Amino acid sequence: MTGRNLGEAAVQRAAEEPPIFSERLTSVLDAIFEGKAPNAGRFCGNCYTPIDAQRTRCLHCDQDVEQRPAVEKVPQEVLAMFRQLRRRESLVVNGFAYVGLFSGVATFIGVFYVLFTVGASVWWYVFDIALLFVLSRVLAGLLGGYIGDEVGYRYARRKLAEDWAVYAVERAKNTP
Repeated sequence: MTGRNLGEAAVQRAAEEPPIFSERLTSVLDAIFEGKAPNAGRFCGNCYTPIDAQRTRCLHCDQDVEQRPAVEKVPQEVLAMFRQLRRRESLVVNGFAYVGLFSGVATFIGVFYVLFTVGASVWWYVFDIALLFVLSRVLAGLLGGYIGDEVGYRYARRKLAEDWAVYAVERAKNTP
């Protein structure tokens, strides 16, 4: 198998496996990006999960510290992958929320048009305005908060797995 085919196989395999970021690493990376924690400490040399000084194996990937020594900070490439993960999740969730918002507005316009053509009383227009606020908020919450959240999570994790696979292949090439 050639090096290129091996890399493509690794990308495919990583896309099918769960992402490499542990819950602990995710919380540390969130804190780093919020400015609440420095990018410093002791991290697994394989998956970059924070590990205690006395540990000889990573609790997340079960990698022995002797095989791949611990590092003092998370590499910039991994930080960029995490930032991209959050960005992808956010774009999908917000996109679904905006679809819900615009659906509420379109419903308002449609009802307003019907009310205008039939010459309805002013109270029906007040109802339509209330419908605009309530329906837009409910649809944005449902589409963004439930559907968009699930779709965004899956999409971002799939892309993370692909990005991680490429990173892992490049890291393996550059490691003696």
